[in-house]
Formats: sequence, structure tokens, C-alpha cells
Amino acid sequence: MKRWLFENLGLKLLAVFIAFCLWAYVGSRQVLERRMNLHIQFTDIPQGVTLASNVRTSIPVVLVGRPESLVDIDPGELAAVVSLKGCQPDQKEMTVHPKIPDLPEGVKANVSDFQVPLTPSSDPKDPPRKKPRR
Repeated sequence: MKRWLFENLGLKLLAVFIAFCLWAYVGSRQVLERRMNLHIQFTDIPQGVTLASNVRTSIPVVLVGRPESLVDIDPGELAAVVSLKGCQPDQKEMTVHPKIPDLPEGVKANVSDFQVPLTPSSDPKDPPRKKPRR
């Protein structure tokens, strides 16, 4: 029994050390997913365009990162920013991709594109816009 236990002791200790290092490495690389709904902030709304009454005000988001980075994130402190730059006054809807600024380092957000319903502005102060030439 002693011979079986102590034969090639150096190789056995090396194997245990390598197994421990692999276990520690895999444990340190854990990734966590956290799902939450974020409020949408619309920016760069051009003159002559208003958001329709049925526009979404929040969007589901999946945050991916290390557990210690995701634990302290408060959904009330984050917002999905949607830019309507490039929108034309005669458009009925626009496909947008929200961006989420101010994420902690090492955290990524998975957000899907969505349609924003638009209506032409009826404000008389808005100057009429020329249609682009084709």
C-alpha cells in the first residue's frame, strides 16, 4: 500500500497542483447573466417629428459580466439611449438600436432593435422641410 501511495510522488503532487490551478482559473472566469427592464431615453428628435402615443417606454436588456460587477447595478441608474438622428418628417416608423452608456467595466449589454412609431408634428412653429431629391 505504501509503495502504491508513494511511488512517483512528484508526478502525483504535480497532477494535484495542475488540477487545483485549473479549478481556480475556471472559478475566476465565471460569467453571470442578469435580465432587467431599462427606461428608454429618446435623443436627437428632429423638428417636425414627434413620438407616437404608443411608443415603448422601457426595453428588456440582458447584462453579461462577472458576478461582482453585476451585483451592484441598479436598473434605475441605467437607461437605454435611442437616437432618432436621420429621421425624416414623413416617416411612420424607424428601426433603432438602443445604446446603454455608463456600464461598469467588463459588463456587456445585449439589446435587440425595435421599431419606434412616429407622427408628423402639428406644431405651426416648425418650419416645413423640403423632401430630399432622389
